[in-house]
This record gives sequence, structure tokens and C-alpha cells, in this order.
Amino acid sequence: MSESLDLEERIRLAIRVGESLYREFKSARQGAPGAKTNRDFKDIARDISQTLVAFANSDGGELLVGVEDDGSLSGVDFGEKQLEDLLRVPETHVHKDTPLPAPRKAKIDIDGVRVLYFSVPKGLDFIYLTADGRCLRRIDRDSIPESSETITAKRLEDKSRRWDREIEEGATLNDLDLDLIQSVAGQIAYGISPEKCLQYLELAEFTVAGLRLKRAAVMLFGKDIRKWHPRCQVRILTYRGTEPRSGESYNVVKDDSVAEGIIKLIDRAWERLTVALSQHTVVTDRARFEQSLLYPQIACREALINAIVHRNYAIEGRGIEISVFQDRMEILSPGMLLSTISLADIQERKGVHESRNPYIARVLREVGFIREMGEGIRRIYDVMRSSSLAEPAFENETTGFTVILYSKSLYDPAIKLWLSNYEAHKLPENHTAVLALGFGGKRFSTQDVVDRLGIVDTDEVREILTPLVNKGLIRRVLTPAKANHESRRLRIPKREVKSWEVVTPVPTPLALSEAGLPHKALIPPPIAIRPTVANQTPATVVDDVPSTASHQIYLGNIHYSVEREDLIELLSNKFEVISLQVPRGIAHGNKNRGFAFATVGYNGSIEDLISKLDGLKLLGRPLIARRQLPKIP
Repeated sequence: MSESLDLEERIRLAIRVGESLYREFKSARQGAPGAKTNRDFKDIARDISQTLVAFANSDGGELLVGVEDDGSLSGVDFGEKQLEDLLRVPETHVHKDTPLPAPRKAKIDIDGVRVLYFSVPKGLDFIYLTADGRCLRRIDRDSIPESSETITAKRLEDKSRRWDREIEEGATLNDLDLDLIQSVAGQIAYGISPEKCLQYLELAEFTVAGLRLKRAAVMLFGKDIRKWHPRCQVRILTYRGTEPRSGESYNVVKDDSVAEGIIKLIDRAWERLTVALSQHTVVTDRARFEQSLLYPQIACREALINAIVHRNYAIEGRGIEISVFQDRMEILSPGMLLSTISLADIQERKGVHESRNPYIARVLREVGFIREMGEGIRRIYDVMRSSSLAEPAFENETTGFTVILYSKSLYDPAIKLWLSNYEAHKLPENHTAVLALGFGGKRFSTQDVVDRLGIVDTDEVREILTPLVNKGLIRRVLTPAKANHESRRLRIPKREVKSWEVVTPVPTPLALSEAGLPHKALIPPPIAIRPTVANQTPATVVDDVPSTASHQIYLGNIHYSVEREDLIELLSNKFEVISLQVPRGIAHGNKNRGFAFATVGYNGSIEDLISKLDGLKLLGRPLIARRQLPKIP
């Protein structure tokens, strides 16, 4: 009897709180008000099985059958046998090879209405399926189809987030390199003991049973690292050619591996990698022999450290693998990106970061191996671009996260020849990169410039484009009014409208001769110079900032199925949308993460703008608007 009372209280509380990620209401009735009839028994059984499978594949939850979406009680009006059959759905309608973990079920009368109650905890033993093989996961208030691979990756991620902070049973100080710990202690607080240093860095806990070490401690300072992790290593494979081959065509010319505790691993792996990347030996002005690498050292080292710091150490069957081909280098780090960081975030150089291994990352930051968190990828971009090398590429697969550095020029030969026409201006690299966007007479947008140069502070755009406009090297081809029109027509932010073009000079015969090309080489024809937009000087038309004031705002409570274009259409009805970022995440089915960042043109105050935006409905949800928050999760 007490169980029924407890359950009734729980159900009443659940109804009062409403549906959520962890709670679902299902009606057993259908039809118009006043003329409702029972839903088909099979449909209800299918809803129960799919919802419980989705809960088990996520974080658990509870299901109430006989309750409407608004929380009103409509009941389950079936005979006793059918009610018992519905209560057996967690067994009969779930795949026999993936039984649900400890499902709870009951029928109970509340205010004279029969309700069926189900609950299931988060499952860890299987990827749970319905009897007909459907795999689902809970996202927001919906149960959606999901691949088993994605759910497996999510669970592995959850495990990896806890991995470095868990206690390593059996590990003692004798298993650690005390001299190395002492050297680290000297950088942090000279004179403290290794035990105090470990506690200060939260790598150990002092208990009545003595000092207990966390996994991060043995991974950073372990003497025999293979005792604690079989694949804390970096393997460097050097290939002949541009693709790996097997069998008789096997083309690995060198296979080198190094396994150490993480602090030593960084230096030892870097030593081996510099040898693998050495192109040739040169004599410097000081008569010293130095190695010349195929890639900038800073970019290579940043990519290596990034792989070591952020790899998923919960994956113990594979280490970091570096493949050196004739045209590129690939660094594969076990484990996908965390679901809070999308591949688009990385490619757009937003500086987002979240440490999978926070204890390991903290120590490496304390001793200077890493600087600002989230800056490594930006640094790689900057160094490759400043060396006029192609931008890095990234792959995020179930096998891991890969950084690819190319040993090819940022520009193909035709573009390089065309850019040589501007050498007299002695332009810096970022100005040359902007001009390259207009090769072939192509128009480009302010956002193209931001993306090409990896600009974070949009004030930098003005500083870069203004000199080019003043020198007559680039010009606007769309007035602000026409740009606004294109923005609304294409449903894109104004900053993404292609409003710029390069003023192309006529190449001289001498330049062609020096390049060894005929005078009719494939070079874009000169563009007739048109005057700048009337009544505007170059210095005032540089950035796509409206004539009105612009404000940066945060938008929240966005329905997960809303697309970027939907937001642009809603906002552009009342305001000028300068830019819009809608982060996506793997954990959200590659849909939006429920929030966005916008730059909006509006003459009034930001408080007035927020009051106009707050509460605007999109797909039935009122938007939350406030001053822009930091973009780092």
C-alpha cells in the first residue's frame, strides 16, 4: 500500500513538472474533444517500447500513459488483460538480445483515472533496440532514431570524461618518477615535496589508508607506462608516395614508436617526429648545420601536443598514429571530438575548448607545454598561412580526430602568378590572402575574409580591408541597400553577401616572360574600374557594419529542429542580420544545440533590442534573448 502511495505522489509531481528530457506523457485516446475513443492497442505498445528504449539509450526516464501533453488525465480505458499486456511491453516489444535494465512498471488510479507508469534507468550493457530492431535516443522531449555507433561513441565519451580523475588502484609513489615530479614542483612552488605537489595538482588524495593516486598521476609521471596503459604511445609511420599500400606494394619505409609517461612522451615524440619530417640538412649563416622541416615546426608541435593532451585515454587498444606522406602529414588521436565541440567550431577557429582530460591538461599548462586553452588550432592556422602553405584539414570519425597538414602552397600556380602583379605594393600576407579570394573575377564577402584569415575580432576586418580599398585594390560592387536585399532574398546574414571584388591589374609581358609563360597565359582579364559607391569614402564602406548601430546578442531556447535559415528569416523581418552563428553538436544529432549568437543592426539600445526579441516564437517556442555570453561552453 505504501508503494502505491509513494508512486501516486511521484506521478502527481511528474505531471506538475511536465514533460522533459527525462519525462514523457502518452495519451491512450484519440479524436475530437467530447468524442474521443481508444487508440489502437498496437500503436500504444509501439510508443511505450520506443520511448523506453530511447530513455535507456540516453540518461533514463519515466513514461506516463493516460496523460495528455498538457498534463491532464485522460486515462487508459482497456480491459484487464490488455492492461497486463501493455505492462509486459518492456519485455515483449524490446529486442530479446538487449533487455532493458531494471524497468519499473505499474498501473495506478489517480483521481478515479487509470494511469500506466513506466520508468527505466540509463543502460550501459547494450545499445537497446525495439523488437523490430529500431534504435532510438532521447533528445530534448523527443525520441528520435539514432545509429548504434553514435550511442556507443556517446557512452565512450562519458567514460572518457571521468577517466583521468579516477583512482588508480594499486599505484604508489614508487611507481612514479619522483625526480620528474620534483622538477615540476620546482616550477610551481619551489621546495614542496612530491606528495604535496601531487595533492596541490589534485592528482592524489590523502586518506586514512595513505596517499591514493589518480590515473592522471601515473599517466603523467609513471616510470613504466605500459603497466598502466598499453597504448600511451606515439607511432610514426613514414610512407613512400601519397597513399598507404599493403601486400607486395607495402610502402612504409620507416616505423617508429615511442611510449612514455605523458610529460616525457611530448619531448621524445617530438624528437622522433623532427627526424621523420627532415627534408634535408642546411648550413646556416653561422656555419651551423640545422634540419629544415617540410612543415613549420610550431604547427607540427602544436598538432602533436593537441593529440597527446586531448586523446581519449579510455581507448586502450590504440595509440596516437602519425602518418608522414610525401604531400601531407596526418596525426590521428584516438577518440572523436567531444559532443560539445563541433567540427564546424574547429574549422571556423572559434577558439572553443573543453578538456577531455582536465587534470592532465592542467599540469601541462602549469609547466608550459600548452598556453591559452583553445588556442592551439588557431596557432596552427596562423603559422601555416604565414608560411603560405595550404590550410590544415580536420576529420572527426569514429576512429578518432585527425589533423592534416599539407606541404603544398596555399595558392596554385595560376593564382601565384596572378598575385605577382601586386608585388610592387609589398603587401603583407593577410592582404595577399584577401586578394586571392578575388582570383578569376570572383566576388567575395566580408565573411569569406573572416574565414580565410581566421579573424575573431571583427574590428580586424576593417583594419585589413581599409588599406586595400584606399590603394584601389578592392572595391564594393553592391550598395548597402542592395546587400540588404540580397541578404533577405538568400536568407543569409549581410556579412555573407558577396559584395567585394578585386581590381585586377593588367599583367606585364616582362612578368609573364620571367615566369616562363606565354603572353596569353591563363590570367583573368582586367576588370573595368567602377567608381566607389556614391557618397561613401573607402574608409567607411570597409566592413559590413550597418549605418545603424550593431549589437551582439545571445538567443536561447531554440527548438533543436530549427535551421539557420529559419532564424535569419525571423530576425530579418524586423532587423538587419549582420552575422549569425548556430552551433551544432554530435550529441544533438548534428542539429543545433539550442542557442545561437547574432550580430544585429538596430539603432536603439541593446536593452530595447532584447525586449523586442525576447519571447518571439519559432516552432512554438519563445526565444530567450540577452546580452551575448562567452562562446566557450
